[in-house]
Amino acid sequence: MVKRFGISGPLWWALLLVGVLAVHFFITFWYLTPNNPVKSKWWDSLYAYMDPLFTQNWKLFAPNPVSQHQDVWAKARVKNPANGQVQETDWQNITAPMIQEKQPKRISSEDRILRQINVGARQFRSKDPKEKQEGEWILQRSASTALGQALPDSHLSQVKIRVVTNLFPRFQDRHKGDDETPLHFQESGWLEYQPADASPAKEWPE
Repeated sequence: MVKRFGISGPLWWALLLVGVLAVHFFITFWYLTPNNPVKSKWWDSLYAYMDPLFTQNWKLFAPNPVSQHQDVWAKARVKNPANGQVQETDWQNITAPMIQEKQPKRISSEDRILRQINVGARQFRSKDPKEKQEGEWILQRSASTALGQALPDSHLSQVKIRVVTNLFPRFQDRHKGDDETPLHFQESGWLEYQPADASPAKEWPE
């Protein structure tokens, strides 16, 4: 049995785990505290650690429950190597299949990827130019990876992304179904086909 400073191996790892969890819960507590000067000073580091894996919100409850659902659609320009002609594919919903896959298994690659895409969609709809650009980059990589796996033998040159927002019926219209409410679209221009690197792409659900 390996000992360090008189502490047995299993106990050493237990203490290490307790320490890691203590640091994590401290950062989480700090992240959820009301705005203050110390939190503002370290906000970028807090946000980088918490988002997207550990973000938390209270939108399940009043007064601001979840009131909308977002999907990300994508389409591609495909070049025919024989004649060089470029054709556009139909729009493809890249998030709905992953949501269906992750429901029976919450801890999965689908869950991790969906968190990234949700962050990208939120940033893409931001009015802040820098945040919008970051969101577009996340969605560009996500759409390129998804379409590259869906069309493995095609020569993709560009992709276009569309964030589709479905606003849930208000209380007075609660008898209506979600499919009876209007959809809101926000599209990018044509972007370079740029899939994720080989290692991250392995986690993408096939």
